[in-house]
Amino acid sequence: MGEGPHVIAAVDGDSIVVRKCLEERTCRLMEEHGSLSGNIIDPLEAAYQAVKGKVAIDGETGWRAALRVAKDILGDLDLFLVYYDLRRRGRRVRRGVRRRTLIVAYTPSRRVEILVLSEGRRVRLSEIFEWSRLAAADGHEPVIAVVDSYGRATYYEARAAREIA
Repeated sequence: MGEGPHVIAAVDGDSIVVRKCLEERTCRLMEEHGSLSGNIIDPLEAAYQAVKGKVAIDGETGWRAALRVAKDILGDLDLFLVYYDLRRRGRRVRRGVRRRTLIVAYTPSRRVEILVLSEGRRVRLSEIFEWSRLAAADGHEPVIAVVDSYGRATYYEARAAREIA
């Protein structure tokens, strides 16, 4: 398919619903990625594909559509910015089970769990420690992404410390 969106979608409450799939390959790839189930697209992936011009959401593509989804549906611009950064780098990313987390699958046995934080937002060390412990218990490598005021993400390895007896 040439220029123009491959998928026509609309906001329906807290979901992005596919109204028409104009390019079957794009829809198949989103299904394989796990971001399209039935006719519902994960909002993170819908926003990413809108930036790429492949998904039109309520008639809009590009950053305007993506930012509207991030604000109105996700309620978390920084989570979207990290998702966008990782997808742009070719990573397979999905939403994590814990709040403000993403999972990156490098191989079937190597998964990284990313906790998204905003620069300047206060977080207790005990919260980071507990998240890191839970991520490691799930077999994930814990990484923290801090999004600065310019929207750039910096990634930090986060290993749980062990108490010394």
